Amino acid sequence: MFKYNSRANRHNNPEIDGRERNMKANKKNVCLFVLFAFFLSYFAPLYAATEQEVIIGLNIPLTGPYALQGKDQLQAYKLAQEEVNASGGILGRRIRYLYADSKSDPEVSVENVKKFIDEGADMITGGSSSDVAIAVSKLCQSRKKLFLATLTYSNDLTGKDAHRYTFRETYNAWMAAKALGKYLNQRFPKAKYFYITADYTWGWTTRDSMKKFTNSQDAPDILTPLGSQHEVYREAIQKAMESNRDILVLVLFGRDMVYAMQEAIELGATKKFKQIVVPNLEIHMAIGRQPPYTAGVIGAVPWYWEVPYIYNYEKGKQFVEAYKKRWNEMPGSGGGTAYTNIMLYKWAVEQAKSFRGRDLIPLLENHSFISLKDKQTIRAYDHQTIQTVYVVRGKESGKDMWDVFEIIQAVPGEEVMPTPEENPVQLEPLD
Repeated sequence: MFKYNSRANRHNNPEIDGRERNMKANKKNVCLFVLFAFFLSYFAPLYAATEQEVIIGLNIPLTGPYALQGKDQLQAYKLAQEEVNASGGILGRRIRYLYADSKSDPEVSVENVKKFIDEGADMITGGSSSDVAIAVSKLCQSRKKLFLATLTYSNDLTGKDAHRYTFRETYNAWMAAKALGKYLNQRFPKAKYFYITADYTWGWTTRDSMKKFTNSQDAPDILTPLGSQHEVYREAIQKAMESNRDILVLVLFGRDMVYAMQEAIELGATKKFKQIVVPNLEIHMAIGRQPPYTAGVIGAVPWYWEVPYIYNYEKGKQFVEAYKKRWNEMPGSGGGTAYTNIMLYKWAVEQAKSFRGRDLIPLLENHSFISLKDKQTIRAYDHQTIQTVYVVRGKESGKDMWDVFEIIQAVPGEEVMPTPEENPVQLEPLD
């Protein structure tokens, strides 16, 4: 196994103009700064809880490799807030958000959430890094605060690091990999794989799940730090191309995946490999190029904005139309989970007639619901949601910039969930 240090392995390729890349990076940083400043003013929190408000803490990446996914979440949370408040709030209380930039950093996130709780937050949500989710989950368990995780796929969150006060609406790495494995094994029964993997819990558990379900346990693997720059991915992809393997699996997300795909396209890896696989795809990883970065790529999604229209899910269509009208763009899967988490919380509070997490947990356990897709059920023993997994292929072109994925298969959650024997979890007692 190879492991890269982000400070080492700098490439020196004369075909690449380093100054041009630096200028592009600076422009991106300026754009992110402006975007962050906008949200700081737009969602500016007022600290000091009142009896007329329910306080929800949003720990979201507004900078760093998952910033676009954080923006999507924030917009979906705002939409949910406006809808709930316009309909009378939750038990008559209006939603007010406290929020902070997670920076996809567990230590920063823990400090953020501590402040939220000290300022009276009733519930915690948000996030796009499994390291962050696991750290926040542990803190919320110790402080007895409900945590509804958002964009996080590591098996460990509802596996070895599961806690009673944490719930995950979206799928996990095991479910995505099992669905993908079924498809890949049929199409490429004797393929040899090569992995480039994000070096943290989501990357490890996704890679291990993919290897398990594609019988590629012996495949080479290169670990790359979260937030790496172009040269790290370029050298990793060059090694992958030299290996003469059939399938390249990029266990990368957000900006990291985009950087890796830019290098793969430039080096000709998209033509050399029979297939490139990105286990967890998301709409903001596709846009920005024509054809999209994900053209021809195979992956999985828990939800995609076209799903409600293809399968006629009315609530999902209403959400997409409202999001598009409010923000003039389409929601990503993280935005879908963010919106659903607020509506799940509203339902539980109104059923319990209480804002205490301890009173909501029994209601959420084994709860079946329909949100933006078909029926989902939250398992009581590990708080992982059973749901359909969609295997998708990136389109070469669509009707607009948001039309990026073709759904190949819809795999029922019951077929891909880990069993209690495969995921032996023992949650803390409720009291």
